[in-house]
Amino acid sequence: MPGRGFASAAALIAIALACLAITRKLERERRLLAKLRKRGDAGITLTELTDDERDAAESLAAAGVLDIEQQRATIRTVELGVFRRKRMRLMVMGGFGAFLLACLVALLILRR
Repeated sequence: MPGRGFASAAALIAIALACLAITRKLERERRLLAKLRKRGDAGITLTELTDDERDAAESLAAAGVLDIEQQRATIRTVELGVFRRKRMRLMVMGGFGAFLLACLVALLILRR
């Protein structure tokens, strides 16, 4: 039954890759917010940002945390607190879900 071992390993690898991708996205957003906080009320122009930072800015603008007007990004401080709480809840629940899924796959491997 070599197919089961391969499928289990593939599932564990997929879980790890999904966790890494989400962590990378959250880290890019955190760095961009830190960069914007350093700039203060003046904000930052989109031309000053790297491609990754622009993607993070668009994601944060869609979430309602950033205002992008006339190619300038500024933080919406009122929405930032709500966003942080939601993001933390998402991270904890996602991590717990990934842990449970990994335990389930490990349990299936050990039972065989």
